[in-house]
Amino acid sequence: MTHSSLLTVTLPDIGEGVVEGEVIAWLKQEGDFLKQDEPVVVVMTDKATVELPAPQPGRLAKCYYKVGELALKDQPLYDIELGETETFSHPLAAPPVRKAAKDQGIDLHQIKGSGPEGRILMDDLTQTPAVKPAGGIQQAMAKKMAEAKTSIPDFSIFAKADLTRFLSTYQKLSTEAEKENIKLTVMPLFIRALSLTIKAHPQINSTYEDSKIHTHTHHNIGIATAGPYGLIVPVLKKVETLSLRDLIHAFEELKKRSLSNQLTPSDMKEGTISFTNFGSLSPYCIGGTPIIYAPQVSIFGIAHIQKEPAVINDEIVIRERINVNSTFDHRVVDGKLAADATNTFIEILENPVRLF
Repeated sequence: MTHSSLLTVTLPDIGEGVVEGEVIAWLKQEGDFLKQDEPVVVVMTDKATVELPAPQPGRLAKCYYKVGELALKDQPLYDIELGETETFSHPLAAPPVRKAAKDQGIDLHQIKGSGPEGRILMDDLTQTPAVKPAGGIQQAMAKKMAEAKTSIPDFSIFAKADLTRFLSTYQKLSTEAEKENIKLTVMPLFIRALSLTIKAHPQINSTYEDSKIHTHTHHNIGIATAGPYGLIVPVLKKVETLSLRDLIHAFEELKKRSLSNQLTPSDMKEGTISFTNFGSLSPYCIGGTPIIYAPQVSIFGIAHIQKEPAVINDEIVIRERINVNSTFDHRVVDGKLAADATNTFIEILENPVRLF
């Protein structure tokens, strides 16, 4: 190694008058080597979420902010020790092995390869435990989930809905959406059904804090989403004010920002109830027990839509059915209210004319 000077990297001018940003993930840790233009830190502003790259190669010497803290424009963000570079030879490994190691958080420099000339083989990775720090969003979600499971006396309801007519309506709406270059999913329709359910049972749209129940006027529905840095819950706000068409457009816009990593802090706040789609994770998923996103008191979840035999008028027929799994805070929502709300949600899905 050769030693040289420190380069202090400041929070740059991200544009549009942004003067601060929340550090949500360090992609490198102190002591790690950096390549030029390699992403180092993820910062969320009120405009966008951005990855900031290293302006020069070196070693990450110091991080000035912890995850969750606000970094200020033109103020020190991290230090790079210039002249510090990896002078030892790179481990011998094929590209697929390097990718697998990266995905698993394994440092190839710490592995003794079993192949010819010390080459690292795929089997060598299975002998090495993967250890990597939880990212900022992962830490935040972990805290929320731990809070929910330790402080909320929750209970869940499991039900089933017949979506045969619902899917027929969805296909018609999908055809119309294609004319506007929208690839419609079923999610906006489920969100619409949840908003209509809230209108019938307002108390499920509450938060519980400091022994006080706050029942909210607006339906700010958080949508559990797998983002680039882990599970996130962006919020679709004031759903009760939107027509079905407007809801489709609003959901599409939120989805685009989520997939392009352009969500802002305001997109993640003020949720009053949540919705999760287990079925989007796997076609084999028949259900699950969703965890409440504290301080909310309700979360609705759906599984994968499947063809199943059903008995109608004493005859066995094939229907499109789905499992609906929801969890409630028993301090606010009792069993009858939970059952009534679940029934309403399913009745709307099975009679999709009510969505309009």
